[in-house]
Amino acid sequence: MDKTFLRNFIIFVGVLLACSLILSLRLISNERKIDIRDDWIQHSHTVIIEGQQLSTLVEAMFASQRGYLLTGDPAFSREYTIIKKNASNHIASLSELIQDSPAQGSRVEEMRNYFNMLTVSLENRASRFTRNNSLDLMRNVDVVEGLRDNILKVTAEFLKEEYRILSERIRALDEQRRDYYNTLLISISIGSVILIIFNGTLLGAQRKRSKAELNLELHEERFKLAIDGTQDGIFDWDIKTNKVFFSKQYYKMLGYDREGGEEPFEEFEKLVHPKDLKRVVKNVTLYLDGEKEEFEEDFRMRLRSGRWMWIKSKGKAIFDKNGKPIRMVGTHTDITAMIQKQKKLAKQKEEAEKSSQAKGDFLAHMSHEIRTPLTAISGISEILNKQKDTFNKKQQSLLSTLSTSTSSLKELINDILDFSKIENGGVELEMKIFAIEQIFEETISMMALKANEKHIGFKVDYDDIRGVDVYGDSTRIRQVLMNLVGNAIKFTDQGEVTIVARIEEGDESKDVLRVDVSDTGIGIAEADFDIVFERFKQADSSVSRKYGGTGLGLPISKSLANLMGGEITLESEEGKGSTFTLHLPLKVEAKRNVNAGAQTQLESLDKKIMSCLEEDSKILLVEDYEGNIVILGYLLDDIEVEYDVAKTGKEAIELYKDNDYELVLMDVQMPIMDGFTATKNIREIEAETGKYTPIIGMTAHALVGDIDKCIDAGMDSYLSKPIVEIDLKLEMFKYLVSNKRSA
Repeated sequence: MDKTFLRNFIIFVGVLLACSLILSLRLISNERKIDIRDDWIQHSHTVIIEGQQLSTLVEAMFASQRGYLLTGDPAFSREYTIIKKNASNHIASLSELIQDSPAQGSRVEEMRNYFNMLTVSLENRASRFTRNNSLDLMRNVDVVEGLRDNILKVTAEFLKEEYRILSERIRALDEQRRDYYNTLLISISIGSVILIIFNGTLLGAQRKRSKAELNLELHEERFKLAIDGTQDGIFDWDIKTNKVFFSKQYYKMLGYDREGGEEPFEEFEKLVHPKDLKRVVKNVTLYLDGEKEEFEEDFRMRLRSGRWMWIKSKGKAIFDKNGKPIRMVGTHTDITAMIQKQKKLAKQKEEAEKSSQAKGDFLAHMSHEIRTPLTAISGISEILNKQKDTFNKKQQSLLSTLSTSTSSLKELINDILDFSKIENGGVELEMKIFAIEQIFEETISMMALKANEKHIGFKVDYDDIRGVDVYGDSTRIRQVLMNLVGNAIKFTDQGEVTIVARIEEGDESKDVLRVDVSDTGIGIAEADFDIVFERFKQADSSVSRKYGGTGLGLPISKSLANLMGGEITLESEEGKGSTFTLHLPLKVEAKRNVNAGAQTQLESLDKKIMSCLEEDSKILLVEDYEGNIVILGYLLDDIEVEYDVAKTGKEAIELYKDNDYELVLMDVQMPIMDGFTATKNIREIEAETGKYTPIIGMTAHALVGDIDKCIDAGMDSYLSKPIVEIDLKLEMFKYLVSNKRSA
């Protein structure tokens, strides 16, 4: 071997060894990077599976508690506890898995916070569950659904980021593999010497590559097991090929015993109910086009048996870098049982509403039947009371009994009807400016007599509210005061009843009317404070037997106070008396002088009405009940006005055609033709003649919507029976004055 050859050989060998060393180092480096990226891909798969299972568990936890609220079955509560524990474990597992990613760690921490808030809300709602309030708890779900949606939203963002990370890691692994294979090709091109020298290295590299592929297969197998283990059907739609992979559980839900597999999208469409298919396809398209933020749809699918089942479908799309959808993955959940329960609840609700309507119709009818004769009884009692000085003591005693019984019957009927209105949500406040002390004077004048009859003290301090005009519903405030003071007198046999009223400073727009009604009566045990405000209940059944009453007064008063933005509080000690306190926000309008008493008001009102009437003025009274005709006629005689009487709507129309009336008092329920029809006919006549006569409706129907019926028929105003003299005359004066001004 000459020196040149030897030199070249040495150079070649040196170059060969150098190249071999470089290639060896490059291969070793690539192998390490492949191992690292493979481990990270496995890590991402684990994180994704944990996240997907967390979403499913949250939905299952929500559904379990909903089942408990619907049925009260403890099995749902136990199922909820197990699911909650699993979900908590998944969150903890995710926290450990993403320690190297601050962004993902922040999302997991956000999931944990929402999850804790959700479990607190769900368990708080479950703790308040009773058979009576399950529907209300089911309706008031805004908070828990919001928390659930927040968890699912954060989880979706978490998974979206992890899918992105997984895609990047797979891409990096592919690039690393390409680089690896390029290096191998370079090494092969150098020659057989490099193959011989680095044979061992190549074999080692091949073993590592096989290990990576085996690990990938294991990861895919684990993912398949996770899909098969869930209770929901999983679908994976390749939008480019229009083929969908369905999991084993998906087929099992539909009644098929087969493993998961791919099918054309058209096969899925064939299983969807024809009435639902167009909607489902439309919403999928809207979601993929970006017009909907998420895809979630309920629809029916045909089972193998031919029956239909309801499923909830949720999906998430994957888009390419151009924003074009390439894949959509999601779940199908069987919600047939939930839909059936919802239909059952809807049917029960409809039946309850029909029952409530029947009760309302019955109360309206009974109101008319009772109030009509009661108007006559009440009117006769008022007329005789004006003449009581002409009667002997025995007659005055009978008259007193008549007045007391009439008043009690009025209170009973009003309580029942008010309770019905409150139950149906039909109480409407009539807001106007009025003198607050007048309400107290009326209450005191009526209640002082009752206190005197029981020989107990009756003290009143309302100097602070004298001369004050407020804006509110005077009728409802009077009703609350009458109930509170009446209760205090009823349950006090010795001692006294004290009423203190004052205006306290409130917020910027309103002050607060505070009324303390105290008594020295039987008192109430602290354990029974809530019971006295419940309908048809009293703290002790013996109290009901001794003192009487429906048990509606305090519940109605509390409901009315709440409706007006106030409240009623109670302080009491058994055997030592009670104090009921009304706190009511009211807008103070002005200071004024104290009004005259009720009788003075009536006398003044009669004079004002008479001043509005001409010598030939005439009023039409339309009323079929003879007792009411007598009473209303007596009231009209007080103002010295001539009037005609019609006992049916048909008679009223005939009289109206032949006479010129200043005012019409129109009963609503009458034989042959009712007041609504008669009013409509009169308005049609007026449309032709050009004249207009005010019509005041009078009805014993005092339930929700009656005033609307009267106004819709063409009446100008509305009074409920029994007719109160001052209310009737105030309405008459209002329209007579209006007529005089327009003339």
